[in-house]
Amino acid sequence: MEKIEKLKKIFKKEKLDGYIIPKNDEFFGEYIPDHNDRLNFITNFSGSYGFALILKNQNYLFVDGRYTLQANNQSGKSFKIITIPNKMPSDIFRGKKILIGFDLIYLLKKLCLFFLEILNVYLSHLIKI
Repeated sequence: MEKIEKLKKIFKKEKLDGYIIPKNDEFFGEYIPDHNDRLNFITNFSGSYGFALILKNQNYLFVDGRYTLQANNQSGKSFKIITIPNKMPSDIFRGKKILIGFDLIYLLKKLCLFFLEILNVYLSHLIKI
């Protein structure tokens, strides 16, 4: 939880409402070296697919159905586990205007827009958080 709190302090400095942390590395492979596994670092989730959406007041871990039980066991204390496609990030943001940060090296803006699917989410890229 300390890692998440450090990240949330950056939110205040950068005037962000949240931050997306994907599973992939800069090469967008499904399996990545442990030292590049940012999702596992922040969530303790070791599955091969998912992404975290950390907001000021709530943490979400989005996974597909293969990993719902595993995600609950590994990350359920600090994250609300959401199974894609049953629920998407856009469902969380309906009617809200928020600014979400992401690292351009690890997450493409087009992919962010696909997952967020709404115009009220503004994207701000941050490098090396």
